[in-house]
Formats: sequence, structure tokens, C-alpha cells
Amino acid sequence: MFSKSKEKDLLKDKEILLSQFPSSSRFAESYRTLRTNLFFSVMEKDLNSVVVTSSVEGEGKTTTCVNLAYSIAQADRNVLLVDMDLRRPHLTSLFGMRKEAGVSNLVTEVFGTHLTHGSLDKFSPDDLIELTRLQARTCRLELDDGKDQVAVFFDKGRIVDIYWKNRPEGKKLANSLIKEKLLTEKEALAALGHQKKSVQRLGTILYTMGFVSKKDIARALSMHTIEAIKALSGITQGHFAFAQVSREDITLSISQDIDFQKLYMEFNIGGSEKGFIKTEVEKLIRPTGIPNLSLLPAGFVPPNPSELVGSERNRFLIELLKEMYDFIIIDTPPVMPATDAVLISPKTDGVILVIRSGHAEKRIIQEALSQFETAGTRVIGTVLNRVDLKGEGYYRYYKKYYASYYGQN
Repeated sequence: MFSKSKEKDLLKDKEILLSQFPSSSRFAESYRTLRTNLFFSVMEKDLNSVVVTSSVEGEGKTTTCVNLAYSIAQADRNVLLVDMDLRRPHLTSLFGMRKEAGVSNLVTEVFGTHLTHGSLDKFSPDDLIELTRLQARTCRLELDDGKDQVAVFFDKGRIVDIYWKNRPEGKKLANSLIKEKLLTEKEALAALGHQKKSVQRLGTILYTMGFVSKKDIARALSMHTIEAIKALSGITQGHFAFAQVSREDITLSISQDIDFQKLYMEFNIGGSEKGFIKTEVEKLIRPTGIPNLSLLPAGFVPPNPSELVGSERNRFLIELLKEMYDFIIIDTPPVMPATDAVLISPKTDGVILVIRSGHAEKRIIQEALSQFETAGTRVIGTVLNRVDLKGEGYYRYYKKYYASYYGQN
């Protein structure tokens, strides 16, 4: 429950949401101008994600988030608001979704789903590989669709080998090398006999025994890995099972100088979608009642917000949301009380810093900007908020000019 002062603040913020104003109002025009300036500021790239924050509390960053999102949604873009202020999720409260699951639930519960075995009807190979990576597991994943059997080995979540267990005889390493006249049948038999007494892979044995050069072995193994990835990509049904393996076993058995992770990313063409992960994310995204605008709530307030938002799991979530929506706007805590915005921003296209006129000290604003510079994040621009248009100078002139142009009193 909120205190009376908090409820009063929420009501006040709802009153200045753009959806409450006519499109011809100065207020609406100011956000259209902000939208235009935002996209013109980074014309060299396709802008689709920003962090909105402030240096201190009470500068209007959350209402700026909503109104900017509303303005972009009006331009026929599919926009998602993401509440990553996991300390005081004002954005979530603004839409009356404080009890809804959201970001923290996805990062801790969904992405932390620990699997042992199951059916590929619910979990795709991509789901299983991504969850293993996010959980940094050291293990073996076996997949079987009745036709192909593939084992994927992980060391702290990273793929270190992909083994096509029922590879056709003619495509096995020794036979491939014999076909290319890089290995004799006699040498192959000697190497295979030695392999039965060793934990080393056949490729390692072949060049250790001097039968095949390391360069030729590396090329052949790369092709074998690509074939295994293609076999893995073709598995869309069947079953999976995880088995524990020690890091020592993996270190002893894996000696190939191949970037399996990179090859998997490159050659998993037409591979399985992240069915389970995407479905679970989509379940928690809520409509706002505004066309083209959705919200991912903050979820429960965790005991360690900075650790959660700075995690690899949260970075993965941001990348996934960027793929799912035309534009995402992330609301974060103010910079000075917490580092959350600085941790999140490198995965986005930049930062918008909201400054309330006459509120924060200049040195505090400079310190906030300095933190983003240190993190290597681009500050796209600043929004000067709550300017007194009754005052003298430029803003008074602008108010008079705008009213005259639209025939307003």
C-alpha cells in the first residue's frame, strides 16, 4: 500500500500524461519536438532503445518516459516501456501494475530455470543453450529426435564442443581425412586403437602422432563442427537431457582450437526460436490501453537491485526486447543515489537525462554526465523539465509564438 503522499504524487503524475491533452496543445507539441530531436540526434544509426534517467529524484523522468513513449507510439511504432527502477518502480505504479510480475521475475526465475531433462515440445534447442549460458553451467546437453543424436558440451555456460553422436560412417573424421588423402587407412587404425586407451579426442591424437598437420586437423574439425551444428539445427522435436561433467574432464577431452560459440552463432541458420523464453517474456508484457504502447513492469523489489540489473541475464533481456519491439524506453533510478542506469545503458543506443529546471545543482548534473562518460555510454541529450513559461526571455516568446500559430489564447 502507498502512503497518502505517494498516492497524491501518483494522481498528480497521471494528470500530466500526454494522453490527457489534446494533440494541438503546447504540451503535446513539446514532446513531438523531443521525439523529432531524438531521432535526428543519431541519424547515422537506427535508434531503437534509450535509457531515461535523472541525476536526482523528483525531476520528472518517469512522466517523461511515458510521454515520450506515447509520442513515438503515435508515429506508428510498436513501443515498449520497461520499468527497471527496481527500487521504487514508479512507472509500474503509474499504470496500476505494482503487483504484476515483471523484470525481476524474468531475470531471477525464468532465466534461472534449472532443467535436467524434458521434451523439446516446450523447450527448443536455442532455449536450452541460452538458459545454460545464462546460468553459467558446466555440463553436457544431449538431444535426440529419433533420427539424430547431438551432444553439446559447456564450460561455465560457453559451448566448448558439439558432437554429432550418430554421424554417418562416411562423414567421420578418419574417413574424411582418408578421402582427402591426408591419412592412410593404416595410420587411421593406429590412431583409433590409441584413442580407445586415451581420453583425448581423435584429432589431437592424429597430429600428436604426426599423421596429420595441425592445420589440416583444424580445418577438418571446423567442417565437422559445422555439420554437427546443422544436425542440431534440424532437431525440432524429441527429448533432451543434461548430465553433469567436471571442468577437469572437459579440459582433458577438449583440445580443439575452435570457437564453437562463434560457429554456432554463424551456422545455426534457420535454427530453432527461443520458444520458451519468448513466451515467458510475452506473458509478462502488459497493454497500457494506449495504441502501440506496452509495458514490462518491474516485478518484485529484489534485495540486490544493482547486481540484478547489471547481470548478464538482464543484458540478455534488453537485447531480446530490442528484437521484439520497434522501440524500447527504459526507466531507471536517478544516477546519484544508484548506479543502475550506468550499468544498463551500455546495452542501449544512449541515455536521455531529465533535468528539472532550478532543481538539481550544476555540479550534481555534471557528476551524473561524468559517470556515463566513464562507462562509455552516449548521452543523446537532456530534457529541461518544468520550465516556468510565465518567466521572461526565450520561453515566454516561444509560448506567445506557439499560441499565435495555433490560434490559442
